[in-house]
Amino acid sequence: MRKKNPIGDFIANFTTRQLIAAAVIGAVLVAGGAGYLIYSRFYGNIGNIKLIPTVTSDIDRKKVAADNNIITGYLFSRTKHLMLEEGPDKILIPSQYTIAGRLVTQPAENTLTYRLEDQALLLSAYVKNGERGKASELRNEINKRFKAEDGSYYAAVYDDGYEGERTLEGKKTNTSQIAWLDAYLEFAASFGNNEDEKKIRTLAGILFDDKGQIRPETFTIEGYEGADAPGLVDEGDGEEDKETANDGNREYVVETVNGVKLSDVNLPLIKNLENNGYLPQGSYDKAAKIVQEAVLTDNIRLYALAYEQNGDEINYVYTTGSTGTVDVAESLKTEANLAAMGLLPASDISWISQEILNTGMIPQYYYVTSGNFSDDQSCYDAAYQALLLAYRTGDAPLYKMLTTIEGMRVATKSSSVALYMIYRQEESRFIFDAAENLGVYVACS
Repeated sequence: MRKKNPIGDFIANFTTRQLIAAAVIGAVLVAGGAGYLIYSRFYGNIGNIKLIPTVTSDIDRKKVAADNNIITGYLFSRTKHLMLEEGPDKILIPSQYTIAGRLVTQPAENTLTYRLEDQALLLSAYVKNGERGKASELRNEINKRFKAEDGSYYAAVYDDGYEGERTLEGKKTNTSQIAWLDAYLEFAASFGNNEDEKKIRTLAGILFDDKGQIRPETFTIEGYEGADAPGLVDEGDGEEDKETANDGNREYVVETVNGVKLSDVNLPLIKNLENNGYLPQGSYDKAAKIVQEAVLTDNIRLYALAYEQNGDEINYVYTTGSTGTVDVAESLKTEANLAAMGLLPASDISWISQEILNTGMIPQYYYVTSGNFSDDQSCYDAAYQALLLAYRTGDAPLYKMLTTIEGMRVATKSSSVALYMIYRQEESRFIFDAAENLGVYVACS
């Protein structure tokens, strides 16, 4: 009796043509699988980067914003049209656009300055809106024009036609590079490839040390002699770093600080970098502890401007601009970072929230000596972070007030080239700031 061979009998039942067809189909499937792996490696992310979700609330962001003239879809669409499609570069967004004035001598103009922080916001907006092609195009342009040979990034580049002083040319800052790293990581998690991951790893190695802490940078602060802000830890004599100047009848010192701005300690970013193997384990816990302990006093719920580290000792720097002056915008950014991870005490948000609700404006400074906030005008640059802070903490009254503050400056004239965008007025000119418009879109979407 012949032994049965199921496989042989199965094949024997096929004609030659059927066998050829099956072989072709099998080859196509194998080639397709290999092609997908190659595509994923060089052109698309295959899920290597995983991002943690940040804290959210039940505030209906888009609806509340729309109730106050901020229509997020139109805001982003018009910003792209006016500052990109009609702009001089088409890919990079200029820092500001001024519409034409009433006089012949007041033409429409762009700043012709392209800040890395603005491009980071634009990349985040593209990713949020699912615009893969535009996001990839912007990523390529940034790596072409902002990236230095060592893998770090410049704070800004200028158009060839720019005629003013190029104050940011060739400069690199932690603030701009961390903003870009955050947006780049978000892009890579959705649309990136292995080359993007390499650039992210290189930049993380430049910005963070081998212990996972942000490398310090040098910047200056001002303060009048003998009047440090309460809670300021002794930073040493620092005489070699001080120069004196005169402000009216009062002497003040300009002191060089080699430290890290608290607002640059982006806790969600650090956690994501650690989780994905770009930073060592424990980096996030160390950073969170530094930020949480930086509050000014038990009664003044604002956060330090920066910190210096000497060994295991952390010295906080609270003053900025002039003595006893706390930068509220910087503190709001720090608070938004804490809130993103659920680490912000309720007392902190209620303290600043009450001030904004009472005055209808975001103060720029808090004066420790008098116990008052500045009241000259609302700090428009802080709107993005303040909106994120209100949303993450579920402070609905604050979120509504902030959208009201921004919504009052939305262009509503139907014939306006900047319809639906948020403007700033300087004398008779209307200026549209890229960071403010993009930031409000991201925060309200």
